[in-house]
Amino acid sequence: MTTPIQQSSRSSTLLGVNALNTAHTAILRCKNDVDTTAGALATSYSAASEDGAEFQRLLQQWDQQAQIILNKLQGLINHLNVTLQKHTSTQTANTDMLRSSQGAADSVYNQLTG
Repeated sequence: MTTPIQQSSRSSTLLGVNALNTAHTAILRCKNDVDTTAGALATSYSAASEDGAEFQRLLQQWDQQAQIILNKLQGLINHLNVTLQKHTSTQTANTDMLRSSQGAADSVYNQLTG
């Protein structure tokens, strides 16, 4: 049985998850602020006017781009959470293997000295 090599640090991965969550929350807050402001400004801009229509298109484009970024960030967060789960699983498997090996070594020692 080969021992999996741990290639990630739990603490570093947690820092990454926290940073991505912070970025996600900040972008969501900005997106909500823009939506609120857009609603207030929509009453001032006539959608029938050229500048009002352009304003609406700009807000829709920004909203779509912000949503893409939010989705990508969520994907990264999910991926890092899977990495954390695998990290824990690998650590558990390694610990179990060490305990099993220690038990086998103790058994052999006892047989040789007993």
